[in-house]
Amino acid sequence: MRSSVVLITAFAGVLSSCSHKVAPSASGTAPKTDTAVLAATRLLQPVSIDTVVMSLNGRTSTVESFWRAEVIAKAAALYQASGNRTLWLFDHGPSPLFEAAQTLLKEAGIHGLDPATYTDRDLEQRILDLYKQNADVKSITELDLAFTHKFLLFTTHVAEGRVTSVANGKSIWKRSTTTASALDVQLISKVTTPEELHAAIRRIQPQNEQYARLQHALAFYRTIEPFDSQPISVASPVKPGERSAALPLIRKRLSYLNGSTPHIDSLSMKDQLRDSSQVTSNQLLTDSLFYDASLAAAVQLFQRRHGLTADGVIGERTLRFMNQRISDRIAQIALNMDRLRWMPSINSERYLLVNIPDYKLTVYEGAQRTLDMRVIVGSSATPTPVFNDQLNHIVFSPTWTVPTSIIRNEIIPNLRKDSTYYSEKNFVIYKQDVQIDPALENWKDPGINPYQLRVVQNPGADNSLGSVKFMMPNNMSVYLHDTPSRRLFAKDYRALSHGCVRLQEPAKLAAYLLKDQQGWDAERISKAMSGSSPATIILKKRYPVYLTYQTAWVDDDGLLQFREDIYGHDKFQMKQLQPARPATVTTVAVSAAGM
Repeated sequence: MRSSVVLITAFAGVLSSCSHKVAPSASGTAPKTDTAVLAATRLLQPVSIDTVVMSLNGRTSTVESFWRAEVIAKAAALYQASGNRTLWLFDHGPSPLFEAAQTLLKEAGIHGLDPATYTDRDLEQRILDLYKQNADVKSITELDLAFTHKFLLFTTHVAEGRVTSVANGKSIWKRSTTTASALDVQLISKVTTPEELHAAIRRIQPQNEQYARLQHALAFYRTIEPFDSQPISVASPVKPGERSAALPLIRKRLSYLNGSTPHIDSLSMKDQLRDSSQVTSNQLLTDSLFYDASLAAAVQLFQRRHGLTADGVIGERTLRFMNQRISDRIAQIALNMDRLRWMPSINSERYLLVNIPDYKLTVYEGAQRTLDMRVIVGSSATPTPVFNDQLNHIVFSPTWTVPTSIIRNEIIPNLRKDSTYYSEKNFVIYKQDVQIDPALENWKDPGINPYQLRVVQNPGADNSLGSVKFMMPNNMSVYLHDTPSRRLFAKDYRALSHGCVRLQEPAKLAAYLLKDQQGWDAERISKAMSGSSPATIILKKRYPVYLTYQTAWVDDDGLLQFREDIYGHDKFQMKQLQPARPATVTTVAVSAAGM
């Protein structure tokens, strides 16, 4: 932040914006203040920070313990860039940047953050009182430092996210981190005007188009929050062409829930909702109770926006989503905005993205979707990890080496019931590396050690990996693969695997990945997928793969999409978005040497 001298008249605007009132004189006019007199003769200038170490013992700070070291380090770097001079509070009044910074903190909600985390009425009042008399250097410096910590906590959350712990129970979430990137310090140190400060924050926030879309959706949902109402219930599923007393309420609710796109005119919608809220219960009951085609279309749209089969039947799952409180949806949108802050910058021209709660894989070339398909992901007991990797080779007609956990929990129990269970499924079982006949073993022996067994399923129609697998070099044994259980792709709920991602159309993905490798046409791919032995193909190009967990996003048609929190990540992480108690910074040293 470049320091500059500023006319002191700027302070008058700051005070008025903060609702600071000067008591009128007996004549009814405001008396001239010291600052008003000084305005004609003085210029505002930053205050040099004394080289003597200043202690903030006993002060409260909005810097939470998790972020304290990083924020204090950022503050040191920012003051060093300013030549060890105050940033917001000058000798005879606040800098014009102070009001802009205050506005940004109070409007933190547009980023899905809670303004209460960054605002402090006591600190605001002390700053207002600071210039009523001649302000001393020590007070100016201390308050400037305190405000800097609050502001840098805000910029850190905008850039890096508010959530600090992502792994939920036994699940794996390898968060991409931008910690200590200090982009906020780099940008803020160069600003000289309020407009530049606002522009710097826009640069700090995720540059993902999805972030801006969710900002609009968040604003819209806050607009319709007052119109939330009691849950709707039906005795049995309601189908198009039937009658139900719940239909008027459903019509009313869908009139604003289906309008939740970033392109909707929020103020216009608010007026419409205010008008519709005047409808009495008796008036609603006199409306059509018939489930007509227009309502069916609205229900189907709602179902598509929530990942449900769009059959128009208003049943238990559709009503569960419809009855979700808008305040909970607001929190869900804010959380998914936070998750975008953890996403790494995608620099590759072509990449694969798997959104786990959406049960979908999408291949992108730049911003264009080239290919997408349904997937099956890990169950809640064996969740698919959230991480980034690179796809580097394909194995056609693969064998499957069964993980020890599955040997212990599934293979051995099945063999205890029937020792011939796997004889027709192309499995080979080894005991201490010697192949055995499972029909001759005593599987009822409680002392069987699963770690002494190795179970391999050879290529074939029953192979659990299907006819092809797409490999990523991670140490979790997670990859993409085919499956013989094709019927499962017709289900809405597809959290059914042991952790890997099963693909609905693996041949299409293979064709896409091999399109630049000579000789791999559809016929050769089909032949390789039906081979009797594995064939490994090294890809000439590495494809980044992002396994994400987005339960709210705005699609390319402008529709806000929601998905079920299948692993409980939303519930666990949302708790961290709640405002925390201010922590105490025991000692903060400010010196020329340290800054």
